Amino acid sequence: MALSEGTVEVSGQSLFYRQAQPGGRAPRLNVLLLHGIRFSSDTWLQLQTLAVLADAGHRAVAIDLPGLGRSKDAVAPAPVGQPAPGGFLKAVVEALGLGPAVVVSPSLSGMYSLPFLLQHGHLLKAYVPVAPICTD
Repeated sequence: MALSEGTVEVSGQSLFYRQAQPGGRAPRLNVLLLHGIRFSSDTWLQLQTLAVLADAGHRAVAIDLPGLGRSKDAVAPAPVGQPAPGGFLKAVVEALGLGPAVVVSPSLSGMYSLPFLLQHGHLLKAYVPVAPICTD
């Protein structure tokens, strides 16, 4: 397993991410891990989720959403609790070369993932909602 971190430019802003890839083989799936308001990509690292997914043969990428974690300087494309433009996560998926991706979306990240799901579903392999907000 190879673990790395970096930043990606999305809508003129820098977003931090952590990535784990399976060693010595092409990934079976690309998994994008989002997070809630009290968490960050570090949560997925500490829980060993990145490592477990990579060991299972998948590429796992955990981003820090705008204004949170190590993406604190990035401005969110919508206020907390309001749906963000679906193009935001589309740009993330394209910039990181993840499509089609499995998107795991807990809590706050629903404001990003639900518009993405509805507007750009062709870029999804699967969607795993975990009590996402913005379901109205």
